[in-house]
Amino acid sequence: MMKEPRLRVHVEYGALQADFAGDPEAVSRSFIDFLYKVYPSFKLAHNLVFKPDLVKLSHALEGVIEYSSEGMILLPETLTSEEAILLSLLGVYVGNQLRFFEEAALSVNDVASTSGKAPKTILNQLKGMIDDGLVERAERGKYRIKSRGIKAAEKILHELTTR
Repeated sequence: MMKEPRLRVHVEYGALQADFAGDPEAVSRSFIDFLYKVYPSFKLAHNLVFKPDLVKLSHALEGVIEYSSEGMILLPETLTSEEAILLSLLGVYVGNQLRFFEEAALSVNDVASTSGKAPKTILNQLKGMIDDGLVERAERGKYRIKSRGIKAAEKILHELTTR
């Protein structure tokens, strides 16, 4: 049986030193806790900056999005068009961050094939979502979720668990 490799980190800050070892998630959390203690304004800045938590998003997407060799599959069929678009764009964002996809943007046809919604419906919905700051046009014909859209998608995912 092969043992999973451990991450080791050594930190020096002035006279303070710390060593962290273990799985990558535990080490990163311990390192951030260390930063909070030695640099209190880091915690303040960290609390003010929105940075999507990929681990939480990945867990929240379980049973909602599946990745396959042909792309993504959006599982719930009872979603509104806006929900389907946001979750499709969130899925490709997370997939890009996890290195499943080269880019974090989808075309209208990609969203349509992922969500099962009509391209015309998606295009009409995207206009309002851009105006609301949820989505942005990434390049010609492709769209990407913005931070505000990620927050809205997190809310949708939470609501899906209570439906």
